[in-house]
Amino acid sequence: MNVDFTTIARGSESGYQSASQMVIDNSEEWIDLWQQHTSNAEPPPPVPQVDFTRYSVVVVFTGEQPTGGYSVEILSAETSVSQTQQQLAITVEHRQPEAGDFVTEALTYPYHIIRIPKIDGKVVFKHI
Repeated sequence: MNVDFTTIARGSESGYQSASQMVIDNSEEWIDLWQQHTSNAEPPPPVPQVDFTRYSVVVVFTGEQPTGGYSVEILSAETSVSQTQQQLAITVEHRQPEAGDFVTEALTYPYHIIRIPKIDGKVVFKHI
């Protein structure tokens, strides 16, 4: 079953420079991650408010890319129940520039951050 989600932030200039994917379900982790993510912005934007009693945050960072033209997008979130455990499958698409594309000649750090309804169960990331 498809799960609706809301994009909190998406782009190519994150201060979080490691490739990573995670689910955050509490304010302390969220504030820490947001501060790392916005550490390259002056002044840093305020932390978006998330009610962690109702929602979780899903984050995908690609890490350092050699040029512009790279991106990441969370395409879908789907729940399923296998035996007694609920599972959430997050489908993530990675894009890279084609040969001959005009791109920014600078390091980039693509990311996508979404808010989803809270889930109790396993989260699986599928990369395409």
